[in-house]
Amino acid sequence: MKPRVRASVLLWLIVGGVALGGESIAVDAAAKTVTATATVAKQGTYDVLKGAIEYVVVSKGGKEYETILTLDCSPEELHEALLKIGLQPGGPAKGSDPPRGTAVRILAELEAGGKKVRRPIDDFVLYVKTGKPLEAAPWVFTGSAKSFDPVANKEALQAALSKNIVGLHWTDPSPLFENPRAECKEGNIYKANAAELPKPGTPVLLIFERVAAKAAEGAKRVHVFVSGRVQGVGFRMFVQREARLLGLTGWVKNLPDGRVEALAEGPADKLAALLEKVKTGPRAAKVEKCDVQDEPAGGDLGPFEVTY
Repeated sequence: MKPRVRASVLLWLIVGGVALGGESIAVDAAAKTVTATATVAKQGTYDVLKGAIEYVVVSKGGKEYETILTLDCSPEELHEALLKIGLQPGGPAKGSDPPRGTAVRILAELEAGGKKVRRPIDDFVLYVKTGKPLEAAPWVFTGSAKSFDPVANKEALQAALSKNIVGLHWTDPSPLFENPRAECKEGNIYKANAAELPKPGTPVLLIFERVAAKAAEGAKRVHVFVSGRVQGVGFRMFVQREARLLGLTGWVKNLPDGRVEALAEGPADKLAALLEKVKTGPRAAKVEKCDVQDEPAGGDLGPFEVTY
């Protein structure tokens, strides 16, 4: 049996990192990690659930009665930090279609047996049907679904409103991360692993670590910024359609300054063909400038999507 984790005070420093949100979150761009402080949530406070949990991590003010860990920083702060290490949001699960996005390992650093240890957060979740902890697997950075915030009068991440960070079930599109396991289409199948979970209030250091992907042999990647009359003319859908026809992976989105940004990966000749299309755009567009930057292929982009 793994050593029981006990309460401890955790002091930490990210060497060469960038601190965000005070001392509750830090980015290490070189190591591709985001580190954030959290605490163990109290279990069994909502009798209706009969011990079932819907989340592994939520931010303060969220559904702390059906989670395992409570994050100190806000979902917006975490989202910003994750983008700084190159994570690409994909999209929540839809029906039987699994969630999309960059794969991320989520580890909890605690003190056990007088030593500091790191364990996957999966260890603290029991699958009711087997009575065993989840086998460690990367979580999917969907980036949360978006909705309209009537208070701010603008589009916002659902995670910013719900405070949900790591979700266990596909029925909720709001968390920043979703469970990749197909079993989670069912409800009430997970509980906290009480035998391994420290007492409520125990400080925990959460490490979000990007999982390295392997690019296809010969693959290239281009980062494109297009200026001109390129918003409100169907430009993003045009780029998505052409990229998919060419079998490329990546994404395209509008920028606040009026430009369109795209990231595409695939064979060099296919990328060249896409760039020729982008330089013209759809019929109603007028491309004035197309800046292209070559980047190393990462193999971590999904089917070509319009992000926002």
